[in-house]
Amino acid sequence: MFSKTKFIFSISFANAQSGDEKKTIKQGNEAYKKGEYDKASGSYQHVIQKNPENATAQFNNGNALYKSDKKEESIKAYDNSIKLLGSPAEKSNAYYNKGVVLQNEKKLPECIEAYKNALKLDPSNEDARQNLQKALQQQQQQQKQQNKDKQQEKKKQEQQQNQDKKNEPKPQPSKLTRKDAEEKLKAL
Repeated sequence: MFSKTKFIFSISFANAQSGDEKKTIKQGNEAYKKGEYDKASGSYQHVIQKNPENATAQFNNGNALYKSDKKEESIKAYDNSIKLLGSPAEKSNAYYNKGVVLQNEKKLPECIEAYKNALKLDPSNEDARQNLQKALQQQQQQQKQQNKDKQQEKKKQEQQQNQDKKNEPKPQPSKLTRKDAEEKLKAL
């Protein structure tokens, strides 16, 4: 349904990382490729503990956390990487991945905003453009459904009110004639 998250490796940040960081990120990347997402996340988090400014570890940790079904944590990791990444294309990828997570969590307004940010930074990001269109369509359908549900609820309430009115006791006309009523009044 949605495009898969992108995964960048540490190569683009080689100059900003120590040898140990590169090695640990590489180990995380290998674990990620094998589908060992918790292990991969552990490697990235090890780097992040030593150097919270490591954008690659933050971004890759977001991917691993997402694959480990830790959605909220992955969003935070992408937010951290967005603050640290240098190039607009890299930031666009982080916004895109954040959008994917949010869209899968049915958080449409937030995911739409993430895709828009991705496209502002990199207008050639076709995955972001396609997913933005899908998210906007989903939002439209959701709004139509909400309006339909509101109309049905209103109609149901009106029917209930009409039913309640039908079930109310109706005043019965007096069986006393005028003459009988006057006699009872005189007797009192």
